[in-house]
Amino acid sequence: MIDDKFEDRDIGPLWAEHYSKRADSVMSKTLCLTLFYVIADRAHSIYPHGDWSDKLQHALRFYDVPKEQYYEVGKDAVET
Repeated sequence: MIDDKFEDRDIGPLWAEHYSKRADSVMSKTLCLTLFYVIADRAHSIYPHGDWSDKLQHALRFYDVPKEQYYEVGKDAVET
């Protein structure tokens, strides 16, 4: 049986691999959008203090996802 779930440690490397491919690959775009929502969801539990901006900044650093790239994918989410 194949283990389909990914762990927190997988998020940064998956992001790095698929971010640049998202314009040309539906799979990469879908994965980046999924990771976008996973990061947003997990931001609440990673750093329980502060406002949303603080929580998100901590999550992005934790997952090693550049803020500018995260917001760019967020624009994709709104346009989809």
